[in-house]
Amino acid sequence: MVVCPWFSLSQVAAHVDLWPIIGRLGGASAAARAGPAAWVAAGLPLGHIALLDRPPDGPGVHVAGPDWPSRATGLPFGPVALYAEGNIARLRAPGLAIIGARACTPSGRARARRYAEAVAAAGGVVISGLAAGIDASAHEAAGGATIAVLGQGFGAPLPSWQAALKERILTAGGLIVTEFPASQAAALWTFPVRNRVIAALASAIVVIEAASRSGTKITARLALEYGREVAAVPGPPEAPTSQGCLDLIEEGARVVRGPTTVLDLLGATPVRDAPPSSTQADPVLTLLGNGATVDELAERCGLPTATLLARLAALEQQGQVARVAGARYEPRTCALRP
Repeated sequence: MVVCPWFSLSQVAAHVDLWPIIGRLGGASAAARAGPAAWVAAGLPLGHIALLDRPPDGPGVHVAGPDWPSRATGLPFGPVALYAEGNIARLRAPGLAIIGARACTPSGRARARRYAEAVAAAGGVVISGLAAGIDASAHEAAGGATIAVLGQGFGAPLPSWQAALKERILTAGGLIVTEFPASQAAALWTFPVRNRVIAALASAIVVIEAASRSGTKITARLALEYGREVAAVPGPPEAPTSQGCLDLIEEGARVVRGPTTVLDLLGATPVRDAPPSSTQADPVLTLLGNGATVDELAERCGLPTATLLARLAALEQQGQVARVAGARYEPRTCALRP
């Protein structure tokens, strides 16, 4: 890792907009060579100048490096450096944030898993906050195709379940990032700061269950400020976990109707098929046989995974197939067997 002078300065990026300062210094490469006097002349408050001399607490990625995602460049009060553990290449893949309530319903967990699997199968990465509930379900279902953004430093202790999930992500080839130095413990103020990193890294945001006042809604609003598309899953109007999603939809968020919407947000441009005629069965349904995983079916069909997932979503909406345990799809008559 090439050490840049603003790595430790990045911890104040949520409060000091560093991007205009980097621009006035002549861009990332010039800023990496600039001394403290130049940073002050470009607008860095004197109270933060000492951070320029502080070495980073560990390896990471920054805006001047080749792994920094272009979608996170130049955002107002956006991150400029991240500490990282795991597969840095995940930052270069299309990223979709899947976020929601910690105290979620079983159906919310199931949707998070289903949508995360669709993103991973289409070649994208799932971005979330390693929190309980929706976040954890999305990370788990994505396997290694995920980026978890911590609300604390790498040296601060995690609850046992969270530490175990972090290790599973790393073992599977995923990535863990944080903007905070190693000693920073999780606190009420660190999570809104963390949320803007999720919004910055993602191309779009899917909200699955959220209270009317919640960190999830903060992330969604930050995403809108960053020009990201926000989509939400509608729920029962009387349910507390539906209120945040319904608020977002009233404010113009896109309605999530299933994996087809999620793939469209990712940029996979799913195909919306018309129902097959009564005299001609869909060839995907024919090749499905008694059941198969997406990978098995892709080998049989020769279709791109994103197209196949969209076709399966259409067949599922038509009631002709069902998704069952083991990430398998089966004809409806098979899926309903006891």
